[in-house]
This record gives sequence, C-alpha cells and structure tokens, in this order.
Amino acid sequence: MSAFTHPRLNRRTLLAGAGGVALLAGTSSLTACGGGSTADNNTAAKNESAKLPAYVEYTGIKPDLPTTSDGVMAGFRRWPKENPKSVPDKPGTGKETVTGMANIYYAVPPGPPKNTYWAGLNERLGVDLKLQMVGNADYTQKFATTIAGSDLPDTLQMQVVANFPSLLDKQFTPLDEYLAGDAVKEYPNLANLPTASWKPTIYNGKIYGIPITRGIIGNYNFIRQDLFEAKGLPTDPKGYDELVKVTKELTDPKKRRWAFSLINQPRRLLAMMNAEPNVWREEGGKLTNAYESEEYKQTITDLIAMWKSGVIHPDAFDTSQPFKQLFNAGTCAINAWDGYPGWTQYISDNESTPGFKLGLMKTYKRDGSELARWMLGSGIYGNGFTGLKKQDSPDKIKLILRVLNWLAAPFGTEEYLYRLYGENGVDHKMSSTGDPVLTQTGTTNTVIPIRYMADSPGVLYQPGRPQDADTQHEYQAAVLPNGLENPTVGLFSNAYASKNATIDKNFNDGVNQIIQGRKPLSELDSLLSAWRSGGGDKMRKEYQDQLQKNGGTK
Repeated sequence: MSAFTHPRLNRRTLLAGAGGVALLAGTSSLTACGGGSTADNNTAAKNESAKLPAYVEYTGIKPDLPTTSDGVMAGFRRWPKENPKSVPDKPGTGKETVTGMANIYYAVPPGPPKNTYWAGLNERLGVDLKLQMVGNADYTQKFATTIAGSDLPDTLQMQVVANFPSLLDKQFTPLDEYLAGDAVKEYPNLANLPTASWKPTIYNGKIYGIPITRGIIGNYNFIRQDLFEAKGLPTDPKGYDELVKVTKELTDPKKRRWAFSLINQPRRLLAMMNAEPNVWREEGGKLTNAYESEEYKQTITDLIAMWKSGVIHPDAFDTSQPFKQLFNAGTCAINAWDGYPGWTQYISDNESTPGFKLGLMKTYKRDGSELARWMLGSGIYGNGFTGLKKQDSPDKIKLILRVLNWLAAPFGTEEYLYRLYGENGVDHKMSSTGDPVLTQTGTTNTVIPIRYMADSPGVLYQPGRPQDADTQHEYQAAVLPNGLENPTVGLFSNAYASKNATIDKNFNDGVNQIIQGRKPLSELDSLLSAWRSGGGDKMRKEYQDQLQKNGGTK
C-alpha cells in the first residue's frame, strides 16, 4: 500500500475537523486556557518543520485490489485465509489500567465481565481498559465539561475548539520523542498509518496525538439502483438537465417517493456539478469562500427550482429526519454525500429487502461533458486524532502507545479479527465462504468505541459479497484522480473554532428560507454580509496569513 504521498496530500490536505468539526464556541473554561500564547507557539514555520513519523508499510497481507497514489482504498473480496499476528507481545502486564473517552453511535454495551468480548479484549491487551462511551450527539458538551474538570482520561477523542493549540500545550503530551521519525518503528502498526494522516496532529510544532484514518473519498452518492433500473433511468446522469429529468422520473408523491430526502443531498451534488470551491478557493494567496462564489449562487438557484418541482421530500429541512431509513424503505432514491462506510450498513440493513440493489452515482459537470471534480474528504475521522493527557511517568505513555498500536492492527491480522469480530463461535461465526459474520451477541458487545482511539488504514471489504469491493474500488478510481482539495486543510483558525458554528447556522437558516420561497434570492447578499462580519472575514485573514507565510498552497 502507498503512504498516499501524492502531491495533493501535502500539509493542507488533512485537517482535524474538515467536513465535521465539533465546536465549543463560547466555552469560557477553554477560552481561558488561551493565555494569549497561541499565535506565538502555533506558527506555520514551527508546524512545517515538525518531524513526522516514518512510514513503514505493512506487507503481511496482500489485498486483491491495490490502493493508489490518489487515495483509492485497498480492496479484499474475501477474508484472508491467513491471519498473522502483528503484535507479538501483550501491551500490558495485566496489572495496569488505561482510561479513555470516545463517542459511540450505538446503544452503550455492557461492560466486563458480562461483556465477554470486552473481557477478552482486556486479556489480549494486558490492561483493564475503562471507557467513557458518550452518544455522538452529546460528545461536544461532554468534551467541554471533561476538559474543564481536573481529571482527564488517559486518552481523549479530540475536539477542535477555541484556543486549541494552547489547550494542547497545557494538558496533553507531545509525542515527538516516542513517534517522530524512526522512533515510531517501536510501534509498527502506528508506523503503518499514512504519513499525511499525521499532519492534523501537529500543533505548536509538535505531534499531539494518534490519527484516526479514513478514506480520502469521504462520501459516496448512494442510490437505490433497483428503483433506477425499474424505470430504465441512467444511474450516472450526465449534467444538470439529465439530473433534473431523472429526479422527476423517480418522484411520485402519491406513492410516497421522492428523489432526495435531506436538502443537503442535492446541495452537495450541485456544488460539485457547478464547480463550487471545496469550502475555500485560493488564488494568488487570496481566499474566497464557497458562499461568496457565483457558483454557489447558481446552486441556490438550482435548489429553488428543484424544491418547486417537488423532487425533494417535504421534510427535507428537518435535520432529524431519518434519511437512512427513508432510503432503505425506498421512500427516497438518492442519498447523495453520505459517508462511504454507509455501504456496509445499507447492505446489512437490507439483507432481507426484496429486490434491494445498492449503487453509486458519479457527478458530472453541469454541461455533462465530463466528470466534475470530486470534493475530497480529510482522510481522517472527525477531528482526526486521539490525544494523550500529560502523565508523570514516560512508562505510562509508552504503555498507552502500545495499546493504541495493538488497536491499529491492519486488516486481516489476528488482532484486527478480534477487534472487529470478537471470539469465533461467540461473537462471530465463519460463513461457508470463509467470511466472519457477527452473531447477535457480537452485534451487541463489539460496538465499544475503540476504533475512535486508534484504527488501521481503511479497506474495502463486505463479508459474503466479493463484488462489493470491486464496485467501490472502480467508483473511487473514477472520481478521485480529479479530486478538489480545500486549501485551508491543515491550518488552524481560532475564529473558525469559536465563531463558525453560529455564523454558519445563521447563514444556512436564511438560505433555507430562500430555497423555500419565503425570502427572495436577493436576500443572499445580506446573509453573506452578516457571515463576513460575524467571523468569516476573520477566518479568511487567519488562513491567508498562514498560507502566505508558507508560500501559498503546494
């Protein structure tokens, strides 16, 4: 596998929080950590000069479909027959405790000893792993209260907040002596993480955590291919006019069916089709936000027309709408711009759905002449890394790193098999094709959020469905070579961390009124003015200053 050392994947290609930063604007306890020193310590020059961990590729298992320098993920059609150990010794002695906090998307599972999977994990790690599992919707607030307190867990799933560099400096451990350069080779599975994925962990010129890697494609445009085929519709509409025709053909309100469920789906689809910036556009050291572009105005004009035509679900502006369930039920046929790991969930959810066929839709330029540029994701999960609180003992840091090294074991290894599927015969069973399949017990017990503490590079694999790896690999290979990056990725803006959540919500609430015809399109100018004065211009300046110090985008 490559280390993704493509020119595109430079210092700015990965940002903790790109596409989903959780913000704690106005949290006084965190703001107080600033001390006015952030600008002095977290300089572009210091961060550019930080020594990243060496990359040592894991070669113990060969994929059926290779990764590429554009970030196409490796694919496996079947579970590997051989599952070698990647960690020869237990990280701990059985006497130590390691604590952590991370978000969870499922019902909180029982702990050990009732949860035999968790007990078995502790045995393999040689530590008593104690986790605070926080529902995803509540994690931002829990992070704030935890940071404000005096008793941090050993590891923490990070949130980018106001004065974040100062917070790291005061409460978290710089890991350079353990991980920079060849030092990371002491932890081979951490050395297997792509070089570029470490860059979001760099603040104040130091390494402050372990990256949680994800595919740089970020999202897929999922479609109910069976519904498209039933009407003889093209699954890759070429251009705006054909997309409009397809969405109208798919829509039948009398049968409770629409093309789209949430407004953000056609919004993101049209953003690529109309060639909007990927958040920001950099030209000659000057930044233009997508909201300020003429392409964005075209997108809103298109959305007004789509909304009037009735192809979007009536509850599209309700963010609590169960869009995945609507997609599963066939109520909505296109789920554009949903996280790529959703493939596995949709297949699992619809194993017994008659005729269900999942597909992926490419996005073409507005005129249909060629594929649009794909808006690249960050290549990491959420805020991107696990921080380690400051410890009195270097030995405790080394223990935690050994635990995280075990959790980052590559796909197909003995450790990976247990981490995802648990004990054979209890948490999973091997199918006739040799693929692990979770039992009901395993489905309940294995969801503890250790993958948000450390994880291996993602791969394309669907148990019992070898064709799925090929489908996804071909899709990524088609859209990623012409990817569009966000030029501010890898840069820190305090204005973004403290103000963006508020001004972005205010702006989009107003835009939603325009799309629904409650305000005229001319209102966009006043919304944009409020966005700029509320923090947008400040963000621009902070990003531009860093870009100019670094000599512009690379």
